[in-house]
Amino acid sequence: MTKTDRAVARFCEMMIETINGLEQGWRKTWLTSVANGRPMNASGREYNRMNEFFLELVCCTKGYKLPVFLTFNQCRALGANVTKGEKSFPVLFWSLYAKNKTTGKNITIQEYDKLSKAEQKNWNTLPSLKTYDVFNVAQTNIAEVKPELIAKLQAKFTTPVGKTTDGMYTNDQLDALIDGGWVCPIRCKKQDSAFYSPATDSITLPLKEQFNLGGTAEDIYRGGEEFYATALHEMTHSTMKADRCNRADNSKKFGDKAYGREELVAELTAAMCGHELGFNTAVEKNNAAYLSSWLKVIKQEPNFLVSVLADVNKAAKFIDDAMAKVKTA
Repeated sequence: MTKTDRAVARFCEMMIETINGLEQGWRKTWLTSVANGRPMNASGREYNRMNEFFLELVCCTKGYKLPVFLTFNQCRALGANVTKGEKSFPVLFWSLYAKNKTTGKNITIQEYDKLSKAEQKNWNTLPSLKTYDVFNVAQTNIAEVKPELIAKLQAKFTTPVGKTTDGMYTNDQLDALIDGGWVCPIRCKKQDSAFYSPATDSITLPLKEQFNLGGTAEDIYRGGEEFYATALHEMTHSTMKADRCNRADNSKKFGDKAYGREELVAELTAAMCGHELGFNTAVEKNNAAYLSSWLKVIKQEPNFLVSVLADVNKAAKFIDDAMAKVKTA
């Protein structure tokens, strides 16, 4: 088994544990770490969504307060050390290489770039999944060696305080998308279901106040979060179109494998986008039936999870870009 195979197996183990927890009811949300915002390295570069979900799970499981990671060499470069006995966590990334159409010989993408246009026609460029290992800053003595760096990083992950309307959580960026800033129309009306229609390229949501079921002040506040989580879920579905994120052939009928895969993409995308905005999302009620099937496929086909995360990465970036536009408009 290669290093990448071991990394994928580790990701699968964590996803299986997460879904088992959702099935048993002890974990109500996909992500529950204490710090909001996207995981990054010590220099401030954010990780892609293929790694984000699992780095957040590591923080949740281990109780790390900062989702900041770095390699062993990066730690040493800062004049710090990894604490003895601490174990690293794998990070996955795609790397390109070239394969000769006739001989099957492989060369690096840098070597391929040096070829003439005519020579390049004899080669195919292909993606290769690779890995490297990282440690959380809590697994090092950076807080002692570079306290100013830790203070700077902590400022990036201050938990945002959500605005409220009648006690419900309110998010201005998502409101702007819902009110006309998204790539397709989003209609809110009194009803019991939320859905994206590929036929009309439109999203229909229940009214926000329908998520206010009363109870405690915390329940009312969370009702607003549930509304936005539902909106993010359906917005993810709308990115499947060919001119957006191009998840072809995923709009099948309810219950089949392609439909279930698309639901997992929407679940994870909504979870990560919501977490970045400062709230956690629970598994959609309609998708509870898919938990066992997701478990089965992930156990039998580890690369299924990698392909799902690749699509999550694209969809989340698409939503991020849309939010950035309304934020700066």
